[in-house]
Amino acid sequence: MRKNENELVAKIIDDPVFSWVMEQDDNCCKLLQAILPELNITRVEFETQKRLKFHPEKRGTIPDILAYDQKGRVYDIELQVLQNKFLAQRIRYYFSMIDQNLLMSGGKYRDLPETYVIFILPNDPYDQDEKYYEFAFQQLKRKNPLVLDTKQHAIILNASGSIGEVTPRLQGFFDLIHDKISTKDEFIEKLNREVKKFGTDPGRRKELMDYQMRLDDEREFGKEQAEINAIQKLIKITRQLKASDDFILKQLIANYGDDFSKEELQEFIKKNK
Repeated sequence: MRKNENELVAKIIDDPVFSWVMEQDDNCCKLLQAILPELNITRVEFETQKRLKFHPEKRGTIPDILAYDQKGRVYDIELQVLQNKFLAQRIRYYFSMIDQNLLMSGGKYRDLPETYVIFILPNDPYDQDEKYYEFAFQQLKRKNPLVLDTKQHAIILNASGSIGEVTPRLQGFFDLIHDKISTKDEFIEKLNREVKKFGTDPGRRKELMDYQMRLDDEREFGKEQAEINAIQKLIKITRQLKASDDFILKQLIANYGDDFSKEELQEFIKKNK
């Protein structure tokens, strides 16, 4: 069931809220400093929801935050609500789009800058309970592997993790994602105030309502796809057991009759001979 506008609560993890909050003051810079303190970032320029394209006629992709620091390093920050089983491929895609965008602007491949694609997730995509995952290219089948320095850094942050060390400020941001303010950090408290400010603005609330409707649609689509996959698997298994179509149909109606009509289930059986 969809929420009505009065039930909407703005959260930092909501895409339009995160983008707007990062636009305010030096919030983007401070978040990057919390994620990558070793880089000594002092200043960033950034764009929110900038469309990157290979070609003017192509649709391209839109990072949440695209930032550049005082040394020319590039950062793509993505705050994701829904789990994506193709996360690695998506990261690869973002790297390629960023590089192509820079090359199309007249740059040369030898001048491609240090680039960080950072995904912040509410839950662990790897079930290892680690807070901070960083990946790079390295040699395989070698005891002391060489690193292929592509200047590309893939970082996945798990806001639910308990293993590993992150800065207190980043941990405070993780807690904010889960609607907890467990720190007296002035920056985290400021972010929380700005999230609430977003939620009280009538124009912004309309934007949030549209976003929530799209998110609900994606969740429903994902749920339906999961059920279709389960139906196809059940049909395959029962066919291996030499079950009749009537028996399979009864099993499908018992398990999925609330979500699919008898005719739709019959069609699944017909298509999965």
